[in-house]
Amino acid sequence: MIIRPAGDEDRQAIAAIHAASWRDSYAEVTDPGFLADVDARMAERWAKCEVGHGDLLLLAEDGHEPVGFILARGGEPAFINVLHVLPGHRSAGAGAALMAAVARRLRDEGRVNAYLDVLTTNTRAIAFYRRLGGVPGAVKAKEVGGRMLPNLRVDFPDLQAIVDSA
Repeated sequence: MIIRPAGDEDRQAIAAIHAASWRDSYAEVTDPGFLADVDARMAERWAKCEVGHGDLLLLAEDGHEPVGFILARGGEPAFINVLHVLPGHRSAGAGAALMAAVARRLRDEGRVNAYLDVLTTNTRAIAFYRRLGGVPGAVKAKEVGGRMLPNLRVDFPDLQAIVDSA
């Protein structure tokens, strides 16, 4: 598994991973109309997505095949905006490797903690984040796939715990 910074040339692959993950993970909770054109929506999103100074966009490759990505936004605490892995590559280490790579880079920049939001229905992801040292917090409604859905905030008070757990 190779984790590397993603560039503009990777945006189509990232959009495809994002769309495939949404179709697999969010079919039960999102608006069917949203998923009907999720490929086009994600292609547009990633074509326009700004990755600013202090943000991290990393790609996981198995061989030369892109299998997952992560986007962390700078700040204190840092915000892990999105993490997706192709359904057929889940539980194979890509998600943990991406989280560890982001945690290392954030830590090297002097940050000490991070957080993310995850759908409360995504129990598999919640268990994964807890294994990496994530601490469940408040639940709030956020727009996801055309619907307002409950999202759980997961705090990572110690980035080193992610590195040690991955």
